[in-house]
Amino acid sequence: MNILYKNKRVEQGFHSKYKRQWKYPKQVQLGLLSMENYILSATSFMDIVNYPPYRCERLKGKRRNEWSLRVKNTGYRIIFVPVDEEGKEIVRGDILRISSEITSILIKEVSNHYE
Repeated sequence: MNILYKNKRVEQGFHSKYKRQWKYPKQVQLGLLSMENYILSATSFMDIVNYPPYRCERLKGKRRNEWSLRVKNTGYRIIFVPVDEEGKEIVRGDILRISSEITSILIKEVSNHYE
């Protein structure tokens, strides 16, 4: 899969090439590295949705078009949206039904869910 980023700050907070700048706890750092490797090796969004350790879920309320992946049991999560080949957000329709056709995500945020 392809990983796109909302902005440079988000890229620096997730992409492993910036790991020397990360100020996350060690367990979060290891989780982010593992998550990045898994996403890059996935063939489609379906692989991510069906991988239980990341507990992929569609969010609700103000974030209803966004999805999250949990970084181990750290309280951190990755907020993202599936995107098409042109980088446009996929927010309508049954995304799970077409999950095998989605090959890119746009990461919007890396955050501690409980802060």
